[in-house]
Amino acid sequence: MQRRSFVLTSAGAALAWSAGSVRAASDLVLGQSAPLTGPLSPPVLAFNAGAQMAFDTLNARGGVAGRRLRWITADDQGDPALARAICDKLITEQNATALFGCAGSMSLAAIEPLLRQHGVPALGGLWVADSVRTQCQGAAYFVRASHAQEAAALALHLATVGLQRIGVVHLATPFGEEGLKLIADALAAQGLTLAGTAAVTPDGATAQEAARKLLALAPQAIVMFIHGSQAATVMATAADLRRHPAFYGLSIVSDEDAIRRIGAQARGLAISQVVPYPWSESDRQIADYRSQAASAKVPIGYASLEGWLNAQVLIEALQRCHGDLGRARLHATLNVLQWYVAGMRVNFSRQELSGSRFVELVQLTEAGRYLH
Repeated sequence: MQRRSFVLTSAGAALAWSAGSVRAASDLVLGQSAPLTGPLSPPVLAFNAGAQMAFDTLNARGGVAGRRLRWITADDQGDPALARAICDKLITEQNATALFGCAGSMSLAAIEPLLRQHGVPALGGLWVADSVRTQCQGAAYFVRASHAQEAAALALHLATVGLQRIGVVHLATPFGEEGLKLIADALAAQGLTLAGTAAVTPDGATAQEAARKLLALAPQAIVMFIHGSQAATVMATAADLRRHPAFYGLSIVSDEDAIRRIGAQARGLAISQVVPYPWSESDRQIADYRSQAASAKVPIGYASLEGWLNAQVLIEALQRCHGDLGRARLHATLNVLQWYVAGMRVNFSRQELSGSRFVELVQLTEAGRYLH
């Protein structure tokens, strides 16, 4: 499947279309607004690569009800105003049936009124705070488990292994502050002590300072609600200071490129993952994912698997529309969808913040490989 993308000619100027294939009248259009460049782009690009190969495979088999899926992606640079402008054009000019893979809490919050105004469903959001998921209920469908569910799983594990004094490092943003509260509440529910907290600015400039602040409190473990490149700095700082607390991260830490750069210091880092193990030998659908990834030369990993799985959920919903591929029918189908895919149960009919409750902890080796 060929994708086309927006380009922004100047600040506040109209968005233009880049060169690409001519759209067929029967194409079913999907749209995405997400940071496709900059420090936050690697996980999004990996997600997109996994989703695209799923759409390509479907199109090679004739599409849905004879219609090919055409996915238009756009780089919003993490700017909510730009995300809204992009999505407005996707919906009104490109007649997108659905938005897929949009990223960022503030961007989803900015897009939400458009979704309701035009009756367009959104599926597969990334890095969306639980509060924004609540705001988007009935307009957007999030497959991955909520951050509260991730925090609860981590806190239960910490209590089980007997780690009591916990430090938390989080993003210095509203998204990060919300993550901190969810983690603190989960720790309290398990009777664990919050030894201290530290915030990291989005550009990562204060990551070393935050690490030093927490390490001075001698925590037994540090839970990270920051991005992978920032986590790498925190862990490297600890190694330089010869401090060795246990490190844990919610799934936003899982930037696989950044994790690999940590090197030997990554040994023992545990991350809560919200999709199944991509290297599973027992699940037929995950084997299909790996086969498609090998053919498409897409690196196997959690981010690309998440994109592939989200695409499979959307494809299943479209197929259940039985040829009526309008926005309203897709909404109605997603709203009651229950499906088991690749070892993960997706159930939107519960009307929860996520279709899936799947969370499991995995550890990294010194070589940056995940142990399941």
